[in-house]
Amino acid sequence: MFSVFSFLSILAPPGVWLQDLIYLLLEGGNLGKTNLSLETVEDSIPFLEAPSPGLELLKSLPSPRYIKSHLPYGLLPEGVRNKECKVIYITRNPKDVMCSFYDFHRTVRMVHYKGTFHQFFYRFINNKLGYGSYFRHVLEWWERRKDDNLLFLKYEDIRKDLKSSVEQLANFLERPLTPAALKEICTHFEEEVAYNRKEDRVGYWKYYFTVHMNEKFDKILPDRLSASTGLDFQYTL
Repeated sequence: MFSVFSFLSILAPPGVWLQDLIYLLLEGGNLGKTNLSLETVEDSIPFLEAPSPGLELLKSLPSPRYIKSHLPYGLLPEGVRNKECKVIYITRNPKDVMCSFYDFHRTVRMVHYKGTFHQFFYRFINNKLGYGSYFRHVLEWWERRKDDNLLFLKYEDIRKDLKSSVEQLANFLERPLTPAALKEICTHFEEEVAYNRKEDRVGYWKYYFTVHMNEKFDKILPDRLSASTGLDFQYTL
């Protein structure tokens, strides 16, 4: 079995970028012959925990199958923990994740969050949101980053060096690209970045954080991310 998982800390755009790229690689890396519509990609890489298509249908999919999830490590199928599949984990710096998650809570009808960002800020840092603690979520996979079946990616690294990131992902998926295909894919995604929304930027948090919030967050961050683990992020590019 070959499954691909992506998690809580992705939140658009990292998750959308990764999903589209994986689908493109599975289709041979040819942009001219690949349909990157949302419906096509979603059907090909379904959510593990979504009501549709449902767990039973996911189980019946032929191998190799590609599945995405936001679930924390401890709630994933046993086969993931037993290294019976490959895992791609993409994360994003926690300040930008917080703001993206806040936007999600406000705009998705079934959530319909009515609180202020100030209230949301404290819910986030105190682990009072769905899917549990962002910090624990990321650290559980960071601790396994050297496992040969895991590819741990940071959105900020991808934005800094798209070419190397695409090559890394293609090799991990055993879908190597020709130089021409690699160039075409990078050009496509660089053009998307050029026209993206402010929500897609590294440093999106600056639109929401006050000076006091930023100082408070920076003060608690070493403890929440366990500074001794060596996990760090870039917060601006």
